[in-house]
Formats: sequence, C-alpha cells, structure tokens
Amino acid sequence: MTPGSASNNALKKKALFNFSLFFIFFIFYLVSACIQTPTFKDIAYLPVLGLPLGVLLSLLVFPVSWIIMIIWFWRSK
Repeated sequence: MTPGSASNNALKKKALFNFSLFFIFFIFYLVSACIQTPTFKDIAYLPVLGLPLGVLLSLLVFPVSWIIMIIWFWRSK
C-alpha cells in the first residue's frame, strides 16, 4: 500500500462521512417540508408534545442542522 493510496482512502472516508451528514439533513428537511403541504395536512396537524407535527418539525430544522454541524466539527479534528 503506497502513501498516496492511504491518503486517497482517508479522503474517500471523509467525503462519504460528509455527504452522509448532508443527506441526513436533506432527508429531514425534505420530509418536514413535504409534511407541511396541503396534501399531508392531516399528518401535519397530529399533536406531538402539545404542538402540531408540522410546527414541531419546522422548529427542529435549525437544532438538527446545529447538531449536524457539531458532529462535523468534532469529526474533522
């Protein structure tokens, strides 16, 4: 195994991890946006912790993104 291939493998692992974090957030954001459409209004009105599910998911977009950023910074050390 040459030094170039070892760094190439490390780069592939980092890229896979970073894209995985992006897709986790993308799926969460897409699902929360879809639930708030008129088609899924019955699901959006389901009460969760005293709030409609649509409101709760829209409020969780920023905390989820912050958690993902914390994981990214922690892992990038």
